[in-house]
Amino acid sequence: MMEGLDTVRQLWRGQTVRFPGGGGAQVDVRLRPRPVQAELPVWLTAAGNPETFISAGRLGCNILTHLLGQTWEDLAQKVGLYRQAWRDAGHAGEGHVTLMLHTFIGEDAAQVRAVVEQPFRNYLKSSADLMRGLGRTLGIDMDAATEADMDRLAGHAFERYFETSGLFGTPRSVRERVGQLQALGVDEVGCLIDFGIPTDTVLASLPLLDEVRQRSVRDSRRSGAAKSIPEQLREHGVSHLQCTPSLARTLLTEPESVEALGGLRRLMVGGEALPGALAVALRQALPEDARLLNMYGPTETTIWSSTASVDAGEAAAVVSIGTPLLRTQLYVLDARLRPAPVGVPGELFIGGAGVVRGYLGRPELTAERFIPDAQSTEPGARLYRTGDRARWRPDGTMEFLGRVDHQLKVRGFRIEAGEIEAALAAQAPVREAVVVAREDVPGDVRLVAYVVPKQGATVDVTALRDALAQRLPEHMVPSLVVELPALPLTPNGKVDRKALPAPSVVRSAKAAFVAPQGQLEEQIAQVWRTVLRVEEVGVHDNFFDLGGHSLLMVQVHTQLKTVLGQDLPLLKLLEYPTISALARFARQEPASSQSQVEAAQDRAKRQLESLKRQRQRARK
Repeated sequence: MMEGLDTVRQLWRGQTVRFPGGGGAQVDVRLRPRPVQAELPVWLTAAGNPETFISAGRLGCNILTHLLGQTWEDLAQKVGLYRQAWRDAGHAGEGHVTLMLHTFIGEDAAQVRAVVEQPFRNYLKSSADLMRGLGRTLGIDMDAATEADMDRLAGHAFERYFETSGLFGTPRSVRERVGQLQALGVDEVGCLIDFGIPTDTVLASLPLLDEVRQRSVRDSRRSGAAKSIPEQLREHGVSHLQCTPSLARTLLTEPESVEALGGLRRLMVGGEALPGALAVALRQALPEDARLLNMYGPTETTIWSSTASVDAGEAAAVVSIGTPLLRTQLYVLDARLRPAPVGVPGELFIGGAGVVRGYLGRPELTAERFIPDAQSTEPGARLYRTGDRARWRPDGTMEFLGRVDHQLKVRGFRIEAGEIEAALAAQAPVREAVVVAREDVPGDVRLVAYVVPKQGATVDVTALRDALAQRLPEHMVPSLVVELPALPLTPNGKVDRKALPAPSVVRSAKAAFVAPQGQLEEQIAQVWRTVLRVEEVGVHDNFFDLGGHSLLMVQVHTQLKTVLGQDLPLLKLLEYPTISALARFARQEPASSQSQVEAAQDRAKRQLESLKRQRQRARK
């Protein structure tokens, strides 16, 4: 098998391999086109034999194993053997360990146990080798075992393996278990979710599993374990990168990222308008022969519908979205669905092969957004109403002008203002609410909520944002909330969004105000005041409670480098979102970390006690 593996690897790399032909002559065989991945990822499955772990490391293979029949200490030792064999063979990196675990997550631990017990017992009973080993431990002759003996064995196996060999529990307990596995050297957990639990029950639990996954990713980023974008660009030799203009702007603030962009052959940006100044800066960061493409297209037309190649001399305030892709048509129509002349704004409609059939289970919305294509000779052809304002330029390219309706674009996210307004109106003190995206400073698009309180009520801005954060994704929580006595109206009684005042940001943080003390805190506070455009900042105020977001934190990072003469890692600015905490880090003062150390020690003690209990049960 191993000789065959080497042959497959050679073919995967694009090498020529000689095989005997049908007539007895040798035939040269080569794969064309060769796979994009440089190396074929191969996993060897190990049930617990240390020799298999060593062989996998020597051969440069990933390892796939489980915890049924292995203790945590056994697994840690075998992973160590695998890593050592990998290094001794001279392979790059450390290898990759995947652990396959039965998984079910619920809100209540007792409920999880009740759901899992019978299916997991049945699964364990079906493993002949596992049951035979347990039978020997308990002195049961498996050749003469009765059904009652098998049920007793299955019950013993369930009690033994429920806590030690699966991912069973609440999101919090499972996340702790994942952390323990990472400490043992496990790189990846493969979740076995189909082992007899009813399908609907499994599907209903998957959002909780995704919550654990997202927490793991977030914790890895905070700890610095996750690799940065420039590190990934270099490590994988990335030649094509697609991102939003907001992310591209962030990359330009870091010298390491700018250097990594120099290895690209093509940079594709989309998801929001591309400012001309940003396009010029990106062109300067890219190699001379690389291409910068501005991409446009909604999901309803299969993502991309038009592109524009950006030249080095781009002078427009906003870069054109270019011309349609092959078998795609763009139309700018007026309110009566008539083509608008060149230079006259209208609503952008898209036709062609990329237009999808509609929204699943939402016929009314489908009929509203998809209309017959009167320009097409193809039977049944339709147009998608994008809700975007656009106009044709004299050179035949399309210029994006914003939204027709009140759907917003903020940092690459398409946001329905009505959904946020409804969440605001559901709060007890709020009578009316309007949400808009404002760009009072070029390049800084913020989601701003204007609220009118009910008679006699007061609006606690911090509490309001906290309440929204419980109902909405993070990118839909307004950065700023402005209280007004009444909303401005047009002559026909509609809310006049253009007349909404520019927000004058005032401090609205949870913490009591404590003024900056000393030069360092005052320097950081001055940068915050400038970036956040607030007059007063306390040392215990949270950056994000003051209307900040990740892109503004990038600006803080850039300015602090100049002011302090110290390059604080951007990740640390996110970890320490108050002036006092950031100042302590900058001085390398661990201050209040003692409680974190004690908490970590408590967790370690609990884990050790749990392992002792597991071993005691195994000996019974």
